[in-house]
Amino acid sequence: MTKNWSPELEGLRGVASLWVLLGHIALLVNCKIPIIAVPKLGVDLFILLSGYLMTKNYIERQEREPWGSWQTIKTFWLRRYFRIAPLYYVMLIIALAAGFYLGDMRHIIAAAFPSAATETSRYSDISFFNLLAHLTFVFGDLPQFAYNTALPDWSIGLEMQFYVLFPFIMLLTLRWGFALTLMAVMVLEVAGRFLLPELYDAFPMPSMILIKLHMFIAGMFMAEAVRRRRMRFVVLALLAPVVSEVMHIRMDPVQVGFEALMILGMSGVLWSYQQPGVMQKIFSLPRWILSCRLFTWLGDVSYSVYLLHLLIVMPVVAMLLTHLHIANHSSGARYLLSVGICLPVVYLLATLLHRYIELRGITLGKKVIGGAVKQEKAVNAQ
Repeated sequence: MTKNWSPELEGLRGVASLWVLLGHIALLVNCKIPIIAVPKLGVDLFILLSGYLMTKNYIERQEREPWGSWQTIKTFWLRRYFRIAPLYYVMLIIALAAGFYLGDMRHIIAAAFPSAATETSRYSDISFFNLLAHLTFVFGDLPQFAYNTALPDWSIGLEMQFYVLFPFIMLLTLRWGFALTLMAVMVLEVAGRFLLPELYDAFPMPSMILIKLHMFIAGMFMAEAVRRRRMRFVVLALLAPVVSEVMHIRMDPVQVGFEALMILGMSGVLWSYQQPGVMQKIFSLPRWILSCRLFTWLGDVSYSVYLLHLLIVMPVVAMLLTHLHIANHSSGARYLLSVGICLPVVYLLATLLHRYIELRGITLGKKVIGGAVKQEKAVNAQ
């Protein structure tokens, strides 16, 4: 476990995955619940957490893993690859194998709720280039493949792009300073939006790094704010919602405002309070909730839940529409029924995926990294 680990981080990840799950159910049964029915905000929370955790861990490992070392960068990439790839490849195979079936289920849902309609031919695209793009994780940069499976994996492609850039961003902070470097990256992102508008608009989902990099950077600012106990970095993190508004990429003002609330709330929960005070009292209850075993377990299985949930939710909703005719029920009733069936199934299967695939993938990654480090030391000793 990383030094100074905050159990609230696991709880926040659990909240993010649960939010995405509940949000997708709401969309598929046409239940317009404010905020909950916006699963992309749950993804934004994941992005904030990713930027926070990458920065926190990278800084804490700096003494034994110097940023300027190529071995450090390779270790970072291998660590992240084996955290993401093993489970993703398993779920990708399942999603593509069940593509035609899932497409049929989605047609049933669209017939009842046209607002949930989508192009289902992408679910069963087993072409060579689609497979290659997903196996190599470059699909997020390619509009024709970025949203081309039944998985919500556009954000996985986005995450991998951030992993590629992150070590170099951290190297730049050594030369230009933390705040100046990250603000400069935000400015470049916004400039790209106006210089290359067709590129940004070509993506059906915000899977290209330049569309969402500001949210990762907000997480990085929060990590520095908590580490140094400097509120100015929280203020700088709040530039991210401003960038969302300026870039006009599928975000309405309410959603942009909620991004700001997430940044403030997450900063308050993770802040290191030196003595009791008003803010410490305000955030004591959410910190306790997020640190309890239920929420840390939700965090443990969050990645499995994220990748798995649509493969369960779509067939369940379609079958409820076909056999129980829930389209005739009130939106609240069909939502609660769908949630009641989907949640236990998703979390049971996700627990198994976490135990038997995720954790084994992480263990394999540690062995690969250990071997690579030993080989590097042997070469240097010659």
